[in-house]
Amino acid sequence: MKKNITVAITGDSVIRKRISVSKEPSFLSLINIIRESDVAFTNHESVMHDYDGPEVYPCESGGGTWQWAPRFMAEELKWVGFNLVSRANNHALDYSYGGMFNTSRILDAVGIVHAGVGLNLAAAREPAYLDTDKGRVALISIASTFSRFMRAGEQRADVKGRPGLNPLRYYHVVDSASIKKIKDVAVNILGMECFQDDDTYYFVRPGVHNSVYKFMIKPEPGTRRVAWEDDVEGNLRSIKEARRQADLVLVQLHFHEWEVGKERDVPAEFVTSFARACIDAGADVFIGQGAHILMGIEVYRDRPIFYEPQTFVSSGKVTRLPSDYYLNVMYQKYAKVDLRSSIATPNDALEARRAAPLQKHLNELPFEYRCAVVGVCTFGEDRKLNELKLYPCAQSKELPMMANSDSGKKIIDHLGNLSSPFGTVIKFEDGIGRVKIR
Repeated sequence: MKKNITVAITGDSVIRKRISVSKEPSFLSLINIIRESDVAFTNHESVMHDYDGPEVYPCESGGGTWQWAPRFMAEELKWVGFNLVSRANNHALDYSYGGMFNTSRILDAVGIVHAGVGLNLAAAREPAYLDTDKGRVALISIASTFSRFMRAGEQRADVKGRPGLNPLRYYHVVDSASIKKIKDVAVNILGMECFQDDDTYYFVRPGVHNSVYKFMIKPEPGTRRVAWEDDVEGNLRSIKEARRQADLVLVQLHFHEWEVGKERDVPAEFVTSFARACIDAGADVFIGQGAHILMGIEVYRDRPIFYEPQTFVSSGKVTRLPSDYYLNVMYQKYAKVDLRSSIATPNDALEARRAAPLQKHLNELPFEYRCAVVGVCTFGEDRKLNELKLYPCAQSKELPMMANSDSGKKIIDHLGNLSSPFGTVIKFEDGIGRVKIR
């Protein structure tokens, strides 16, 4: 790579109505930042399909809202300037395999490179490559938050693999006092079965022995979560292979887990450990997403780690929902109509969810927590990170807008506070944040 290459990093994108019709100057100025970059990345947190399309069926447990986006979402992503998207997230199979494969075909048709799901585990874990006139860029997309059936399965010589997403599972490491409490509740109250193997305990629901909850005992007090070693090793192998094929390697992890006992804006320990391991294996940028709350930035070994740049765009609403959503017991009491009746509409169900405690808590977070940044990394020869700019943006009319000077400073200062535990220094200059590079 002999020329400077710029990489724009954004959070999640969900587009259900045309955003290309907007003439808002602060929106278009943000779009131009993305378009001017050689590589423009976002997380495609939706499924594009026709509700009645072939093999498109709602899964039993969606990733929250059963996501849907019209086919023109791909055109809108292209209009923004995105040319590289991740797919591994908790919504990837909201409409089962048919919805997942349909989304792949639509993205392929408009020429957007994507990674993170596939016909089997090897395909889901495989790097995707974007070729530019400045160099070749690889993307590996991973998720730690997902319904169990979404995990892709490995191919064998005698049995097909299972379609799905590229997983990063995790298990719990606890002290001996905690495991006694867990075993008591799991076995004597929930009726689960327990299998012990030395200092490792496996808990399963009766008759479902392939859905395992794993706990390991450690001598120190407290609990922590550890990434499943097989998933770590498999993804690090993909990164090392991508390193041999590409000039730059991007790794994305979609996660909803924050550190036990901390605020929601502190990523879980297994996430920070995994991010650094990815850089050690050859990644140039690590992007965390999924928490829907701004998180800090770390510069590790002169490589940027975005723990959560926050949602870039979420525009429009789903127009249909499966019966499972209307019957969710967590939302029933907050609905203005009986969600079990035939008169209930998608908006009735969505409003009930927004009024429920968890979603309401997120909606009531302070302004700066709900805002986002678009990061633009400039790499030079020998993959050296020369510059990292952060463009602060806030949502308005369901669109991301470049923040004005006062709001921008508030967002960048907040991000600086979140990043300081990682030793990252961010200065607000000329309306944007600038990360100090050694």
